[in-house]
Amino acid sequence: MQDNPLQQLRDVHAPLAPEWWPPAPGWWLLAIAIVTTLVFIGRLLWRAHRARRPIRSAETMIRALRDSHDQGRIDSLQYVHQSNEILKRLLVNALGIRHLGATSDEQWLTALDTISNGQEFSAGCGQILGTQRFSPGASAEVAALDQLLQKLLTHVHPTRTPLLLAESSND
Repeated sequence: MQDNPLQQLRDVHAPLAPEWWPPAPGWWLLAIAIVTTLVFIGRLLWRAHRARRPIRSAETMIRALRDSHDQGRIDSLQYVHQSNEILKRLLVNALGIRHLGATSDEQWLTALDTISNGQEFSAGCGQILGTQRFSPGASAEVAALDQLLQKLLTHVHPTRTPLLLAESSND
């Protein structure tokens, strides 16, 4: 006969610790939500980058014009004409603001003032981008005009600029 029935029992073992793989369904859902959010944000950033490509290109072209002027390859009036052409191409062709294609002088300068949120084009050194550039004794301050154009290009936005000009033309 046995002395102690407790000796027949086996040792107590702790249950196995849960392993990290495979994760619980809640973690899978969280991972899917994070990946989906990152893809969505990435696509938004890529679209914004692509939409701003014409603006970056215009900035580069105007910077190249300024370098050409500083090196003496073009004079100040050529700088004015070519920078005005770059602005027209940017606003009319790239951003689709078609009604600016036919504008000139005061309407054009007012539109540029609206975009830059100032009066430098209609009342400052930016007046040279109107019909003044065609007068016989026309001259331009290239340094001041270049700063003004850089300021203008910082205010140009692919979606807000057309809306801003549409609102101002309706007023």
